[in-house]
Amino acid sequence: MSLISTDLVIFDSGVSYRDEAIKQMADAMEAAGKLSDKEQYIKDVFERENSASTAVGFSIATPHAKSAGVKEACLAFTRFKNPIQWDSNSEKVSMAFQIAVPEGAANQHLDILALIFRNLIHEDFRQKLMKAETPEEICSLVESI
Repeated sequence: MSLISTDLVIFDSGVSYRDEAIKQMADAMEAAGKLSDKEQYIKDVFERENSASTAVGFSIATPHAKSAGVKEACLAFTRFKNPIQWDSNSEKVSMAFQIAVPEGAANQHLDILALIFRNLIHEDFRQKLMKAETPEEICSLVESI
């Protein structure tokens, strides 16, 4: 089972704010059949964001939630047309990975975050994400880690 698919990759997102980005990725997750209750999932992501920013440096954010609104674990990716201010205390963000895991999934979201973080520290991985031209390239990059 792959966490990411081409329908969960958004290039050149024109959103201007964090909340819009989170909702846009949740829309993609819902359209892909990964959510049972999009509003609950979004509420849980915002709750998590309010406890601590998920802007992790390198111009990347990793919003996530373990939620009763999630049917199947998944990972969405967005690359913004113009970097957006994620929150008042962070740098602008050019890309985001959004994670959704079912409420009873133990610490699966932490495993996914660890996998992403281990690769984001490498400049070449970040450059490949920025230069990818197709959703298939993003999926291949993520699946290779």
